[in-house]
Amino acid sequence: MSTIIGQGAIASRFASYAKNSEYLIFAGSVHDSSIEDIEKIQKEEEEVGLALASMNERVTFVYFSSCSLAEEHQDASIYINHKKRMEDQIRSFAPRYIIFRLPQVIGFYSYESGLVNHLVDKIFSNEKFNLWENASRNFIDLDDVYSIVDRILSQKKNFNCTLNVASSVATPVVSLVRLIEKFLGKSANFDSICKGDVVHLDVKEIGQVVNELNINFDDDYLPNALNKYYSRCKGVVPLLSLIVPTYNQEFGIHEFYRRAKSVLKSLEGRINHEFIFINDYSSDQTFLELKKLAEFDSAVRVINFSRNFGNQIAITAGIEYCRGDLAVIIDDDLQDPPEVILDFLAKWYSGYDVVYGVRPKRSGINPFFKMAAKVYYRTIGLLSDTKIPNDTGDFRLIDKVVIDQLKEMKEENRYYRGMVAWVGFRQVGYTYERDPRYAGKSNFSFGKYLNFALNGLTSFTDKPLYFSSMVGFFITGVSFLLAVYIVINKILNPEISIQGWTSLITIIMFFGGVQLFSIGILGVYISKVYREVKRRPLFIVQEFLNFE
Repeated sequence: MSTIIGQGAIASRFASYAKNSEYLIFAGSVHDSSIEDIEKIQKEEEEVGLALASMNERVTFVYFSSCSLAEEHQDASIYINHKKRMEDQIRSFAPRYIIFRLPQVIGFYSYESGLVNHLVDKIFSNEKFNLWENASRNFIDLDDVYSIVDRILSQKKNFNCTLNVASSVATPVVSLVRLIEKFLGKSANFDSICKGDVVHLDVKEIGQVVNELNINFDDDYLPNALNKYYSRCKGVVPLLSLIVPTYNQEFGIHEFYRRAKSVLKSLEGRINHEFIFINDYSSDQTFLELKKLAEFDSAVRVINFSRNFGNQIAITAGIEYCRGDLAVIIDDDLQDPPEVILDFLAKWYSGYDVVYGVRPKRSGINPFFKMAAKVYYRTIGLLSDTKIPNDTGDFRLIDKVVIDQLKEMKEENRYYRGMVAWVGFRQVGYTYERDPRYAGKSNFSFGKYLNFALNGLTSFTDKPLYFSSMVGFFITGVSFLLAVYIVINKILNPEISIQGWTSLITIIMFFGGVQLFSIGILGVYISKVYREVKRRPLFIVQEFLNFE
């Protein structure tokens, strides 16, 4: 059975929990407090019963209920009674549970119920509606719901309890209407009714988590949420380009597409998307599989290289041909979960131009390689003038301003982790757990990793060039002190003969090694200069699919 039950916006937002066997997340589809569809209610209650019957004591049942149950003087509506029955059933039969009560959530799909959806639709279409002038409600962004719940679940406490996940501010519905009017540039057509009450929710139990996440329910909170989820009403829909370098992934490419497409479809109406697959001259049937995807989905665009140019050049081609207002670079082996894109987007909406994935834990990786990678990242961080974050890969989101700057960078020796760091702008990391490879095996040999590491090291620092100078300076000082010691010792003891042929040969070999190493470093830099001055094209495209 799936660990996420539900098909709405809440279930989609928690898609990253799909493989987490510690939790069974029930995000039902009954959100409308005025619902009268008894059949729909019964179906949801049956689904909860079946889910509870299938649980074991090691799983925590997570249920999203309604803050309406915390309100005083509520009529016993069909909706309220339904939610009460659901909560009572969970408390009685779930070995371990957490019930999260939600207020009015901003971020539901356009076809889902919700006060904000209702008001936006009415004002946008200039339809008349009734406005309860004394009513105040609590509103929260769906991304903030996820962040708060995710943090609480990660703490592994608060079991068998009910928490209000809401803002600390009650907003008059009249004020919300005025904000929507200002946002849409349209006047609302409504009749005022002297009804409604103010809802005060107890949110003390999530206060510390809200502070840790720096969520600020200030005057800009609702305007920012409206711009985030309803920009389509103003004809503004950003385009996200998913840049996917691929090589010999015939058995995994369809599963990657399925999962990535599911994530991107959950953003429909808010963000448009395109896939850009760059086939790096695969030797298997990868290109044929990409052709099938391109025929099936016009949003899939394929760049087919004339030969193998390497992963970093494939990313270059994707950036060069992408049309997006933002782009996400991701490998297709599913080690980087596509569901994390939703978390990247939440950071992007909060004002960051670059969101890079941080992966302190990596599944299915050789322990020696893990240790070598840690040493490498810290070495390049120590030597480089550009601050390159530790434990990162190419999986990241970049804004249009960063895309435009990267397009201007024409060097052949490309190391995107460093290039994006060098560009600057507002950058932030997002920590996630990397999954095992879905299919096949890595095409990166030890030699390729070594070359990749050397390229990264020499592309963003010239400090190795000073190695021979620093070593020479140090050895000159030591030699001077040694010479002084020998002379003084000879003066004081003239009968001492000079000895140490073994030591002499060892020193000569040491100096020879230092000289060859220094020349080798110099040769690497000269080679990079030689390749740059030839100005050859970075890549050659044999075929485009679904490009104009």
